[in-house]
Amino acid sequence: MKYSEKLNGYWEEGYHYYFEIRDKKFTLRDASKRIVFETTVKYDCKKLESGEKTGLEIGETTLAKTYKGEPMWYITGLYYENGEIHMDTHYTIMGDSSYVLHKVDHDPFYNLLVLDKEYLPRLQGEWVRWRKDGSTDETLIIKKNAISYRYKGSEIMKCSFHVLAYRSSPEIVFLRDEDLTNSNLGMFSQLDVAPDMLSGYEMVCDMSMPLSVFVRREMLGKVEIPAAAFEEPRNTMMYEPPRVDETPMIKVKDNNDENDG
Repeated sequence: MKYSEKLNGYWEEGYHYYFEIRDKKFTLRDASKRIVFETTVKYDCKKLESGEKTGLEIGETTLAKTYKGEPMWYITGLYYENGEIHMDTHYTIMGDSSYVLHKVDHDPFYNLLVLDKEYLPRLQGEWVRWRKDGSTDETLIIKKNAISYRYKGSEIMKCSFHVLAYRSSPEIVFLRDEDLTNSNLGMFSQLDVAPDMLSGYEMVCDMSMPLSVFVRREMLGKVEIPAAAFEEPRNTMMYEPPRVDETPMIKVKDNNDENDG
């Protein structure tokens, strides 16, 4: 079977889906760019090259399943026409949807800059978590591209990471999981990189946490700590009624009251 270079490459819908086609291999990614499935693709190459609308037959069409393993979101149509790939889907809850993908000259992670070479050397070693009470029991240890969180020397979390920035704002640098489809860094949403600190938010279910700040041990007491680090943890599931002024309300006598009755 012949394959068309018109199809080979990367395709983007803009938000929901990303495709990669390489001859008979078809890869579909979701909005987070995680691979939903990898399968085969077949089509009439001669028909496609001539400019006709051409159906694409892929070996897998299920986007999501029920807890019983039954398809609940699946592709109902896939075709190439006028330089675009059209995909129709059916979701048992929401009904039918259609998406149009365009070919791009970059991979799905083009929006991210990987800055390991520039930043890893200066990040190596120990970082101590700043605490209002002055305790130094919590540390981050970075060795090469591995980061571990330790409490009193005991390792609580460890993962590999990349130093990243968005191409649109390269001045904002952060640490995130080595898997670029993961928007977290272990127990943290991510860690932002500043000249003298690393900072980020712990992910705690049903809790709003203060900013976690890590600095070099020798810089404790010398670095200005962001105000967000001084906030108290807050339970986001508890209802806090608005405060009511406890001062008794004094009714101001209206002159018209004298004429009442």
